[in-house]
Amino acid sequence: MGSALLAWRRAAVVRPWQRRGTGKVRTVLLQLVVYAGVGGVLNVVYVAMYAVFRVWASAQWANAVALVLSTLIGTWGHRRVTFGVRGPEGTVNHQTLGIVMLVFGLAVTAGSLWLLEATVDEPSRWSELVVLAAANLGVGLVRFTAFRLAMVPDQD
Repeated sequence: MGSALLAWRRAAVVRPWQRRGTGKVRTVLLQLVVYAGVGGVLNVVYVAMYAVFRVWASAQWANAVALVLSTLIGTWGHRRVTFGVRGPEGTVNHQTLGIVMLVFGLAVTAGSLWLLEATVDEPSRWSELVVLAAANLGVGLVRFTAFRLAMVPDQD
């Protein structure tokens, strides 16, 4: 199983000869699939943290804390697994981008929760989670594009 995981991770890394024509499209699609897989796992972590924090805190605070923690883990994971970036080069820029995307994600998810609370009297935990999942899906697509632009050089 270890060699299969290693082969899968190697396939996700962008190689210079894959940046042209059809190979580039396949590479982007493969990265998107890997990004979605890593993001899916991180969303499960986010939802679990949100559910735990929601017991003691308001929806907004639970969302903020869960989002900060899952974003920190996610930036590292996407950098390494999705885009194959290793070593210290670009770390500060990538983490800064992660923080910018965190602020964007927090604005979108907090706005989504606010809209739910403004339109539904006493929304259920289930409806909060559905709204947050939809908001995070949109944020995830923006994050993928931003990270890909920052972490994959020479995309012409």
